[in-house]
Amino acid sequence: MLFKGKEAADGIVSELLNEDLSNLTLAVFHPLNDGAAESYLKTKEKWLKKINAKIEVVPVDEKMTQDEFFRNLEILNKDTSITGIMVELPLPVKIPEKELLTRINPFKDVDGITYFNQGRIFTSRNEELIPCTAAASIKLLEHYRIDFAGKNVLVIGRSYIVGLPLFKLFLNRNATPAVAHRGTCNLQNMIHNADIVAICAGTRGIVKSSEIKDGASVVDVGIHVTGEGKVVGDMIIDQENEENRINYSPVPGGVGTVTNAMMLHNLVQCRKLQNQTD
Repeated sequence: MLFKGKEAADGIVSELLNEDLSNLTLAVFHPLNDGAAESYLKTKEKWLKKINAKIEVVPVDEKMTQDEFFRNLEILNKDTSITGIMVELPLPVKIPEKELLTRINPFKDVDGITYFNQGRIFTSRNEELIPCTAAASIKLLEHYRIDFAGKNVLVIGRSYIVGLPLFKLFLNRNATPAVAHRGTCNLQNMIHNADIVAICAGTRGIVKSSEIKDGASVVDVGIHVTGEGKVVGDMIIDQENEENRINYSPVPGGVGTVTNAMMLHNLVQCRKLQNQTD
């Protein structure tokens, strides 16, 4: 079965339309002269329109200093008209990671990347602000009624915005997760023994579909562009009709679509959290 994201994403948006969606504004630090970033920005604008949210773009070029960046950030942190903040990385100006992850207002942290929100993920079962891609992976599996309890889960990738939060989300749902990466020994054996595989290593071909056992489920978070301009994931589909043997999310059209919906969900969550602290 193919885990297509559109239906799951539409369901998330449909639920949000029952919420108070008035006066939502997302501020985005946007790198200039970056083709990929331009594409991401247009996608954000398209999705924000689904809930009538506004976008405020803060352009960033190589001339911006760190002091200017953080002055802009502090203004947005304090501006009550700004509901959420996102920083499109990489930026053309070098920003110390520790500074970035401690100085974004955690209640405006749509990406769920601040130390405050990461700490809430790992020290509790709180799931109010989860990094969008990690949350989208779980939502997609839940949409297709994949059972987590007691299942062996392999998360391939250890970033703090996808792999590690995914590990904790699976654990919250009574799965038995393990985290692997490009340096893991006997990775193919671990892949073959897993009931659910979440691939977020950013390495094309780290998994081949033939390595997945019959009936297992795969969420592929990777995004790569081939020399022919085709968008593909981390997993290589190396046999025909694999959707009849295993379950997996296509790239494009899988997790990425749900990630955009989770951006909207997190923006609404940010407003709720701010109202609680007023």
